[in-house]
This record gives sequence, C-alpha cells and structure tokens, in this order.
Amino acid sequence: MTSTAAMAAPSHTRAARFFRHPLVRIVLAAFAIALAAGLAFSLAESAPKSARIAWPHLLAAGAIVLTYWAYVRLFEARPMSEFGLRDAPRELAAGVAIGAAAVVTVLALLYAAGVYRPVGLNPWSAAIVIPLAEMVFVGVFEEVLCRAIIFRIVEQSLGSRAALAISALLFGLAHLPGNGLGPLAFVVAMVAGLVFSAAYMLTHRLWLCIGMHAAWNYTVGSIFSIAVSGHPAKGWVIGTLTGPQWLTGGAYGVEGSAATLLVFGAIGVAMLWRAARNGKLVAYPS
Repeated sequence: MTSTAAMAAPSHTRAARFFRHPLVRIVLAAFAIALAAGLAFSLAESAPKSARIAWPHLLAAGAIVLTYWAYVRLFEARPMSEFGLRDAPRELAAGVAIGAAAVVTVLALLYAAGVYRPVGLNPWSAAIVIPLAEMVFVGVFEEVLCRAIIFRIVEQSLGSRAALAISALLFGLAHLPGNGLGPLAFVVAMVAGLVFSAAYMLTHRLWLCIGMHAAWNYTVGSIFSIAVSGHPAKGWVIGTLTGPQWLTGGAYGVEGSAATLLVFGAIGVAMLWRAARNGKLVAYPS
C-alpha cells in the first residue's frame, strides 16, 4: 500500500463513522427536510398572494417526502419503506378515523361534564377544506421529523423505550411556543408523541400516524372551531368551553384538557400493548 493510500483509508473510515453516528444522522436529516420545506414556501412566494391557496403547503409536504427519500437512499443506502404504498390507503384511512374519533370522544366527555356546548353552525362552504392542506403539511413534517428521523434512529441505537421517551419529550418541547400552554398541556403533548410513536411502531410506516395527526388537528380546528395548540381557529361547528382550565384547556384548546389526556392515554396504552404483543419492541442493543 502506498503512503497516500494508507493516509486516505483512515480518513475515509473516520468520515464514515462520523456520518453513521446517530446524532449526526438526526441533525443532517432534520436540517435537510426543514430546508426543503423552507425552499418550497419561498418558491410559492413568487406566486400572487391570491393564488397561494392550499398548494404551497402541499408542495412543501411533497418536498419533505422527496428530500427524506434522497437522504435515505444516499446516506442509509436502503429503500424508503416509511412511505411504502402497498398498505397506504388502509393505514391512512385508519389514522384519519382514529384521529377524528379521538376528537369526538374528548368533546363527548366534556359535553357529559357540562363543559362543552355546541351552540350553532357557521355557513357551510368549500373554504372549510382549505385548512386541510396546512394540516397535511404539519402532519407530514412533524411525523417525518419526530417518528421517521428521531424515533427511528434513536430506537436503532438505544431501543424502543428510550426512543419513546426521547421523542415524546422533544414533541412536548416543540409545542412550548403555543399560547396558553401549561404543565397539563405539556404532558398531553408528550403523551400525544407517545401515541404517534406507537402508531409508527405498529407498521414502521408513517401513514397511520400522519393520518391520526392531521385528522386530529383538522377536526379540532376546522370542524369544531377550537384552538389548535394555542392557535385560534374558525370552523363549521360553533361551541362554548366553560369550566375549569384543567378541563377546557383554556386558550391552548382541548389539547390542554384532562379529557384529552385520558383519551390519548387509552389509545397509547392500546397501541403499545399491541406493539409489544406483535414483537415490535426493540431491546437496548447489547
């Protein structure tokens, strides 16, 4: 071996080890999808404001998926199974049904407790569909980041239990800027992170958790006109939330309610139990 080759080999090995490190992979992939989303929205800015309806969010969501595919192919040298198409319709539909049903269950509990009361309906129009594009973007971005990148890579390195804890904590911290977020809302956000991670564990695809995430946000805000993570919303059903903040969630919305914690907790326990029964829990590597 020549001296040049001898010097090049260790350098290549060090570079390979660097890019295989879990933290480096997480940072690199997260930066790539955030950059892709930012560039997509910047591109959309060139269109007239009146024409920027729904499609910029869908464009950004598509850019995230394409960038994640490129990351997986180039840096992990494997197929992108997280968006496998064979079971996509069934898993996406199941996720949408679970997410919407969770909202209805929470509001039914609050109605039974005398906290929530529907009082009327806003006029129906096609405009109610427009926020769906934003919820799709939020679902795709947060689930690719928190499940396909953070949870998956941590699970490979430290096992499922550590991945569940770390991804749930980061998901909760990501919601800290929300208006009116208190300790209970922070706990609810972490439990929601556990639920979405459990949904990912069941299939090791993103369709189920994206469907749950997008459907929850859209149903809360665009159907029932309740603030989503502290962001005011106007939807179809007009209702009132009156009572103690630990039940209503206050300005943060029902995502800060004990009823939501109860519902998410039940869904999370059921999904984690099923994942464990199906052998989906990854042990800490020995």
